[in-house]
Amino acid sequence: MDLLRRYRFVLIFGIVVGLLLMGRGWMLSNEAGNPTPLVTPAQPSASVSLPSSDEPAETASVNGTDTSVVGTFRGRVVDAATREPVREFELQFYDGRSSAAITARAFRTNDGRFEWRDAPVGRWIATASARGYQRFELPGLAISTGETTADIVMPLRRGYSVSGRVYDEISRSSIASASIAFREAHVGAFEGNFRMRARAASDKNGSFVLDGVPAGSVTLSISAQNYATRELDLVVVEKNPPLEIGLSSGAAISGYLAAADGTPVAGQVGLWHREQGFGSTSRTGDAGEFSFRHLAAGRYELSGRAATGMVEREIVLADNERIEGIVLMLAAGGSIRGVVTGLRPEEIGKTTVSVQRGDAIGVTLGGVPVDARGAYVLKGVPQGRMRVVAAVAGRAHIARTVEMPDGTDITVDFDFPRGARLSGRVTRAGKPLAGARVVAYARPRTGQDQVDRDGATTTSNGDYVIDDLAAGEYSIWVDSYTSRSVRVAGDTVFDIEIPLADLAGVVLEGEGNLALAGAHVVVWSAPTTSTRVRLNATSDHFGRFTLAGMEPGEFIFTAYKPGYEMFRERISYGSPMTDMRIRLRAARGTEIRVHEAGTGRSLRDLYVMELMGDRNGNTFPLHLDENGVGYLPTALAGSTLVFSANDHLALTIRDWNGQGLELKLERRPP
Repeated sequence: MDLLRRYRFVLIFGIVVGLLLMGRGWMLSNEAGNPTPLVTPAQPSASVSLPSSDEPAETASVNGTDTSVVGTFRGRVVDAATREPVREFELQFYDGRSSAAITARAFRTNDGRFEWRDAPVGRWIATASARGYQRFELPGLAISTGETTADIVMPLRRGYSVSGRVYDEISRSSIASASIAFREAHVGAFEGNFRMRARAASDKNGSFVLDGVPAGSVTLSISAQNYATRELDLVVVEKNPPLEIGLSSGAAISGYLAAADGTPVAGQVGLWHREQGFGSTSRTGDAGEFSFRHLAAGRYELSGRAATGMVEREIVLADNERIEGIVLMLAAGGSIRGVVTGLRPEEIGKTTVSVQRGDAIGVTLGGVPVDARGAYVLKGVPQGRMRVVAAVAGRAHIARTVEMPDGTDITVDFDFPRGARLSGRVTRAGKPLAGARVVAYARPRTGQDQVDRDGATTTSNGDYVIDDLAAGEYSIWVDSYTSRSVRVAGDTVFDIEIPLADLAGVVLEGEGNLALAGAHVVVWSAPTTSTRVRLNATSDHFGRFTLAGMEPGEFIFTAYKPGYEMFRERISYGSPMTDMRIRLRAARGTEIRVHEAGTGRSLRDLYVMELMGDRNGNTFPLHLDENGVGYLPTALAGSTLVFSANDHLALTIRDWNGQGLELKLERRPP
């Protein structure tokens, strides 16, 4: 189960870090008493004109993008099934950090061809949208100054429309400017470029039309100012009846933060949704007052902290429940104090020490900066198992788990040792790879005080530098590629050449030639080989996937997308295989029902891990509907499966027989 714990830790930590980096559009209120909608409302298209492809079109600029430095984007938009031209479409550029397009342009053509002569220079996610089609996404589009891209064919798959009305559940009045977005049901709420998802806005009558929705199971997310966000599962077909979607103001929590003697005190209060795994922290008012509104029903962790201490409390909210007058009293617990050493002078102001409950990744109970000597004090720490983290922003962090006695002070010192420098250049096919994330992982990872380095980002020349590595063996990760190991002993230069592909191919739907996007391709070492390799990729909108970093040996290769059969095959790898064609046929799978033990409450999101001896094979999230129902691929029959969910203990099923499952997961103790 150590493998499972490590996987869940990394997965949840990745989600939290991703949320912090990408903003709080889906988080709870970021100011006490002034909540933010859980979904950023849709913004208008940057361009609504329909010029001929032979005429220059006006390019709109938003978010401060400089369009004076330009290149040319050229290509063709076609129907994916018939290969006939799509004659009216819109192209958009996104930077991946915002829900709004950086710039957009609409085209009307006879042959589907376009030439955008003044496209902004940079690296973008380009999309193509047309009425009656699903949106096509092209990540990593590079526009260079004064250059023209190669002709890019953008095939659009047919999509359908979902329409309806959004209204207030109590007054029955229409809600204008509600945001309606969709995702395929198996995709997580924060998975991928969630801010970029296609969306529509309701008009003054509450009516909306959401175009380009794929057939099958999807999840709608509906949000509006002063209402709780609602998610709705539905099965999309060619002709869908109009929906009537009611929104409520949601639940609310309010109160004030108080010192141990009951005196109101200003500080910070955080709210963490334990089951969905997200939350936020905000400052209180001067009198310690706080308020979180427009909340969905669920189990939350409410935490508070101030200079004199910290406190946490679990809150369970029913639909539209209002809990007022909470006194969040700071605990008269003990203190954790210590000194962080090994810091450079410029790092003093970038170093903090924080404490979290046990191994949970949630709202931090308390965090303080170190002083000029590197010293810190965390006051009012409650009794129990705590995880103390010292972090130097942009450099590294150290985590240590301690048992906090009741009302007793303890000392926890940290040292960031000076070490060797690892540097080099990252290239792909002989060309510098810019903007890639390079992280060094020690082999093996030993000791509680393992220093986790934050890594580096390659420069425009592909160069990277990671400082203060201890002597030892390291595995270097460059984005999703894992290099051969390197021995660091003194300053070390290690250049990394990333191959174009070791395994590559295309995923197709059924027996035809339609590309299947969003299929998860995973390859891992078979139990009989000593090689330890695990690689994964997701097929793009061309159906293409690429895996690099293979070593000779025996492997298990799988490709899977919910709603389709899982492709599973044992392969022998000795030389590159770059023309694989994987066909996935539509299939529902075997039904699984998952509920919380004791309460019988339906769970919505589940993690599935396949164990093969001491190794984990397939690992993927499984979305459950409002009744806790989902479907497992039958290809996993005979495997040992581990099921886990946020805030619940894992459950293992050995040698699954391929039949339906009724699972009851125990809630994780507080």
